[in-house]
Amino acid sequence: MVATSEAMSEASHKFWDVVVGGAGIAAAAASIRLSDLGFHPLILCTSSPRLSGIEAIPDVALPLFAELGMGRVLYEAQATVVEGFENHWRGEDLVLRPGCWIHVERARLAEAAIREAIRRGATVKTCRSLPALFCEPDSVNIVLEGAQLRFDAALDATGRSAVWSRPVRHHGRQVADLYSLPAQDPPRGRVVRLQEGWAYRIGLNQATTVAMVAAVGRCRIPLEAHARHVLGLNSSDLKYAGRRPAFPQWSETPVKGRRLAVGDAALACDPVAAQGIRFALSSAFAAAAVVNTWRNSSCESTSAERFYANLVIQSRQRHLQFVEELWRTEPSHGPRPVTLPEVVVFNGLTIPVEVQIGSCILTDEAVQLVDGSHVRWVGGVDLLRVRDLARKPVRSIELKKHLASENLGPEQAMALLAWCAREGVISGTQ
Repeated sequence: MVATSEAMSEASHKFWDVVVGGAGIAAAAASIRLSDLGFHPLILCTSSPRLSGIEAIPDVALPLFAELGMGRVLYEAQATVVEGFENHWRGEDLVLRPGCWIHVERARLAEAAIREAIRRGATVKTCRSLPALFCEPDSVNIVLEGAQLRFDAALDATGRSAVWSRPVRHHGRQVADLYSLPAQDPPRGRVVRLQEGWAYRIGLNQATTVAMVAAVGRCRIPLEAHARHVLGLNSSDLKYAGRRPAFPQWSETPVKGRRLAVGDAALACDPVAAQGIRFALSSAFAAAAVVNTWRNSSCESTSAERFYANLVIQSRQRHLQFVEELWRTEPSHGPRPVTLPEVVVFNGLTIPVEVQIGSCILTDEAVQLVDGSHVRWVGGVDLLRVRDLARKPVRSIELKKHLASENLGPEQAMALLAWCAREGVISGTQ
């Protein structure tokens, strides 16, 4: 870094144009995408210790890693692919959720992601504490080391602390007490519902993380014999790692002026949904598109801000609905099975809304779902392509073949059609 305040201020105007607060996966992903779009992000972070623990990332997040060019991050973080996830939500009954899961230590993932952001052009500076953010109509300002620095935009990726995006609201008071122990066989993830709360275990070849999740209390949540048995733990060598919040939380103002909240600062998910990393990546990708729209399509600025606010609101609504249904009806983790009709037709309503197309936010068509939310792409597939293929009744098997020939595998095409049927985007003909 430069030595004087004057030099720092001059450098900021010539080089840095976006300030990013935080040093996690959302901060790194946003910075990587911004760098790819020609921006020069400055990442500000603190030296606060990071609670370790192993995460299980569903394979539906892999396209986001690929789109951001972050495949190397998973390799450097020593992530492991594990087949399936065991669901014991109904007591002793086992439901094996199919598919691949990426197991990775969260601190190692964040460190690898930040290294990748630096390689792609971001600058990282460690502060004792993050400076206050001052918002103007078309810029944001901070005072750093005595110098006032001006940026075109700011991204708050400070996690649940949401330093620049308060106030926040939360749903419930659950916490997770984390334990580490030697590797268990098999390393496959397992979630169990207990009399009070729930627990999970996620393994790597070298270690295993176990978490006990329950309503907040002063005492450590005990790992009782029953929980050990259902989790399949064959070792008593447990080491307490620490406690972290485990309740849904969100910023009341994910967009304010030229400041956007991303990742947990915008919406921190209940870990039971296994959606935290996926939302971190998707919100970072969308936030970069908003910043790019501010720079290159000022006439679309209001639309871009509305798009991002709606993205966070709809994500929160879907997440809270999922969590509430999970505890009320005790479903399995997987989506309900769907039997596709032999002949289907597009049944969705398309309306003009703000959508992300490439690196900008524009007003274009999207499909309106029953819950009022709008979707344009699912699994990288444009739903308007599904509309074009099924404007008239078409055999399901033929529709699947068409989609599978367009950079989709047969299983992916089937999963997409099942989603469309569940959401009413396609339906059977009479």
